[in-house]
Amino acid sequence: MRYLILGLGFLATHIAEYLTNQGEEVTVTYRNLERVKSIYAEILKARLVRLDPLNNIDELRNLIASSDIIVNTIGVIGENERELKIAHVEIPKKISEIISELQAKPMLIHISAASATGLTGYVKEEEKHCEGVSPNLPYEETKCEGEKIVYAKAKENDFPLAIIRPTFIYGKYGAHVHFVLMYWLARLGIIPSFNISFSTISAKHIAILVKTLAEAKPKGLYMYAHECKLIELEKLFELMAKGLGREKTIKLKLPTEFIPSSLKCALKYVGTQYDCSKIKELIKDIDFDETEVIENALFLDNLRKKGMLLST
Repeated sequence: MRYLILGLGFLATHIAEYLTNQGEEVTVTYRNLERVKSIYAEILKARLVRLDPLNNIDELRNLIASSDIIVNTIGVIGENERELKIAHVEIPKKISEIISELQAKPMLIHISAASATGLTGYVKEEEKHCEGVSPNLPYEETKCEGEKIVYAKAKENDFPLAIIRPTFIYGKYGAHVHFVLMYWLARLGIIPSFNISFSTISAKHIAILVKTLAEAKPKGLYMYAHECKLIELEKLFELMAKGLGREKTIKLKLPTEFIPSSLKCALKYVGTQYDCSKIKELIKDIDFDETEVIENALFLDNLRKKGMLLST
């Protein structure tokens, strides 16, 4: 199959690498190759195309029309409401509009977020899409709005759609600011203990899920993507320290005020558990992958040696 992956971040890199290793034809779009994205570009064997989705509509349409599966990974983290609206609402809207116009409609796999519904506690997929949800932060609201748009377009124009809602994503190519901070502390042998646990999923598992859904071609599917158990935050620090060969470490009990700002929005979801029924129907082996965290430490260490350890 011909895959078009929109966006070149660490999740897209994992997905593209997995699919090309499976013999699939993959095209990945990017806006720039600054900082770690240049490393992602070197890693991938996929075709790379420079594209600004909202300013190059004709090229976007041509890429979509020549693909069987569209995987939208475009997203931003932060509090800039305009940037959130563009990434999470306007771009998905344009993608789904273009698919709707085509005679031969490709499948859309839209990467959203578990926080799009704003639900906490014990959570399972709602019976009707976005019924009874409660997003209240700009990130949650824009993710939810984007979901509603692509879901409505897919229903109206009868094209295959799967909406994936990942929980906290980790993986060997992670370079967001919180992974970089984990790396530096682990390198110093410092293991912060916040006494909090949260739901996780590896980027590799999302890649497997993407291929599984692409082969099944469901219509109107929406699901949480997670590994069925809660992981303590300090475990990520411990695994990074292990990957870096730090035999002696110091554990420090810290209040949540010391959690990186990029993760503080996730504190709302500490202890939240997601129903495992749907994810286990698609992936049988969905356990937490320690190797991915260890390899992430080595990846970041390599960036440091190259003088490129700048977060994305």
